[in-house]
Amino acid sequence: MVKIKSQILKKSVKNLKIATMVIGSAFIMTGLVSSCGDNTEYATVEVLDPTQGVITEVKEMQKDLFKITDEKVVATKDDSRIIAEYLDGQRDTFTLAEAQLVDAENPTRRSSMSGVLMGGMMGYMMGKSMSTPVSKSAYASNSAYAKSNTSTTSLKSSAKRTTVSKPKSGFGSSKSSRSYGG
Repeated sequence: MVKIKSQILKKSVKNLKIATMVIGSAFIMTGLVSSCGDNTEYATVEVLDPTQGVITEVKEMQKDLFKITDEKVVATKDDSRIIAEYLDGQRDTFTLAEAQLVDAENPTRRSSMSGVLMGGMMGYMMGKSMSTPVSKSAYASNSAYAKSNTSTTSLKSSAKRTTVSKPKSGFGSSKSSRSYGG
């Protein structure tokens, strides 16, 4: 009986050693795989998604040169509009969806207008990060720029906030396994 217990104990110890080796090897391999794989470092950032909308008025100052003359915050993103006044006196009003269709049909007016829109609050509706400030050069006057800066605060304060992890970028943002020198 003692001999049987001794054999069972020896088998149990052997099985325990094997299990320990397998688990230990798994931990080591996991460490090697993660250290040899993607060395990207991540940072947690807050992303703002506007819940309100913007009505942006632009005016063609010279041929194909537009400037923002006025921007107003409105209740919802769906209420966003672009009101364009051209040199020839024509005025157009576009929803965001309609503006994308006009972009496809008339690339000259699109390219000259979309750049200025991205510089203003409308850029936030079009996917520009709300951490990026409006560009003074996009506005026709200092007073239009100042008004938009004030309105941007309102737009940001009502935005939906989400925390996400994004890869860090720039110099020194990831580990390197290379070394140079002698």
